Amino acid sequence: MDDIIIRAAREADMPQIERIIRHYILTTVLTFHEEPQPQESYVASYRATQKVGLPYLVAVRADDPDYVVGYTSAGGFRSERSAYRFTSELSLFCDHNYMGKGIGSRMLTELIEVLKSPELFFSKYGGSYPEGVEPRKIRHLIAVMAVNEDGKRKGMALKEFYESNGFVFVSIPA
Repeated sequence: MDDIIIRAAREADMPQIERIIRHYILTTVLTFHEEPQPQESYVASYRATQKVGLPYLVAVRADDPDYVVGYTSAGGFRSERSAYRFTSELSLFCDHNYMGKGIGSRMLTELIEVLKSPELFFSKYGGSYPEGVEPRKIRHLIAVMAVNEDGKRKGMALKEFYESNGFVFVSIPA
């Protein structure tokens, strides 16, 4: 895994993030988007994440540190209500050509590490926030998933991935 580096995302990474997510929008139900989104929406999401002091990380190739192969972020959850300020929703996607190489697990582990110790976003990953923005403290991380029954193990592989990383599965009956 020495060929992959995790670093803080930059606005310049958003076209590659759009490239990664476009594949999932067009081929799965995992994103909850039914149509590709304009690139500007990813820039807006990145800025919103920065504005509330939450981390956004990318996995890049060591031989080409501008080539993004995955990304993860902790987005504001119901951020219009201040009582939810300690809760965040996870987003994590890998380039489909890099699946099964441990990149997703590594990104999730490192995102959780940053959420536990926000100073690592600056010291370990080279991150920054806009002036006057402090890192947000998170106590609860939510991963919302859709089940793609055509996927690996009838869609349960993603559930198993989250559970293996300490998440607790909660299902709402239909």
